[in-house]
Amino acid sequence: MLVKWCRAMLLAGFAVMSGMYLPVASSQVISFANPFVGVGSAQQEIALNPCLPETDVRNQFGAGAVQQLQQALNQWPANVCTDPLIARNLADWLYNSSALIAKTDRPLVMADIVQTRTRVLLACRDLKCMRDKLPAMVDWAKTNLDRTPVYGLDDQPSSVEGALLSLPRLSLRGLDLPLPGQQKFCGGGTIDDLNFFSTNLKVSGKAYVLVKCKVDNGERKSWILENDGGKDWRAVVDLRSSSMQIGTLRRNNHPIISSYLEETGGTRVRILSYQDNSYQEMLRFLVVEDRSKLGHAFEIENR
Repeated sequence: MLVKWCRAMLLAGFAVMSGMYLPVASSQVISFANPFVGVGSAQQEIALNPCLPETDVRNQFGAGAVQQLQQALNQWPANVCTDPLIARNLADWLYNSSALIAKTDRPLVMADIVQTRTRVLLACRDLKCMRDKLPAMVDWAKTNLDRTPVYGLDDQPSSVEGALLSLPRLSLRGLDLPLPGQQKFCGGGTIDDLNFFSTNLKVSGKAYVLVKCKVDNGERKSWILENDGGKDWRAVVDLRSSSMQIGTLRRNNHPIISSYLEETGGTRVRILSYQDNSYQEMLRFLVVEDRSKLGHAFEIENR
């Protein structure tokens, strides 16, 4: 055990001295085989650690990536990467805060906190400011990342999708077709071009149905229809989604919905909140896993 500890300390010291610090979550094991965490693109690697060695960035991603690295560094005070402690803490903050947004069961809250604190850090004019602020920020991100949500039997996140409806013509009398975008994505505008599913959404006085194209063609088009007791069904969710999950939190008496769309570069996550009589997208981001299978949020957009 002592030998392993000494070896780890020597490796950590070597990494800091060589400018090759690899940010990690507190529960992960560090590997110094290369300075990259394995999220894929140069832009994403640099977003997690703007103090990556220029030579390694060029060798891994080409000369164009070096320009991206310089642009990222220009956001921070001069010589930010020459101070080993600041460079380490900055990488730790960016790495752990992006993982926190991807992992948390409160993405709207956590994304707002992370973005606010990052803006405060970006406002620093000198290294002293960053040196003062970063340690507490890193501790907060790691602490929250390590907290695994504990759910009771009645409040676990569940899939929106329920059972396939066998007689949609009877169940959905009054449905006005085609749905928005149905002909484009489903190849036709009739009820026979669609599959209808019950949902696990529970809102007093309302009924919901999930709708998908019968022939998908890889587009993953989905709608959620709402009926508030009248004759008419209307679309309150209209998006492309591989799956949707009902969150444990509610806004305006409606559960928050998380939508997941598998893309070539990762999973596009959309957080939907019920406002103005329909579900509105409040937050979106792309989740990409690193080498250790920890997801990170990139391309974060707020409404």
